[in-house]
Amino acid sequence: MNCQIRMILTILLLTLVCSCATKKTTYLTINSKRIIIVENDSILRYTELIGCLGNSNTLNYKKENGLLKVSGIADTKKEGIFSLATDLYGAELKIETDSLIIKRTGEIFYKEQILKSKANQNFQDFYIILNDKKKKITKSNIKRILTNIDLENYDSVEMEKNNAQSEYGIDEKYKTLKLVRK
Repeated sequence: MNCQIRMILTILLLTLVCSCATKKTTYLTINSKRIIIVENDSILRYTELIGCLGNSNTLNYKKENGLLKVSGIADTKKEGIFSLATDLYGAELKIETDSLIIKRTGEIFYKEQILKSKANQNFQDFYIILNDKKKKITKSNIKRILTNIDLENYDSVEMEKNNAQSEYGIDEKYKTLKLVRK
């Protein structure tokens, strides 16, 4: 029994170490519609979303002099609505500390962590008015408050800052949305 437990623990430890060692780096455009994932030292996967449609594929690459040189013939035109494939075939991708740049087009893909931190930095607290009650929305409570409201039954109207100040006592530095039942 002791030998079986040791073997199971060894397998679990190896699985954990291997999964941490093969962590994939994800790069996104600012609108998150185009994604490049570096799978390993020779394969990258790209995904492009347009509305509810998507295209995903893999390409081989070689790393040379701080560049990822993607396989394929440059300027190969793929028919259809998705253009990331055309941009990547035969392209050179410049690796920066926080981004990946397609040299030919200049398009920048940011590391996923960078975009998340930028989104957190750009969040500004605001107020919503619902049933004549004000609620301050912050990063920490936005999900809790807005998921409890059936937003499909309401229209949102941005209040003038001076009106929000006089009617609800809200400081003029905050935006205020009034939810009005449809």
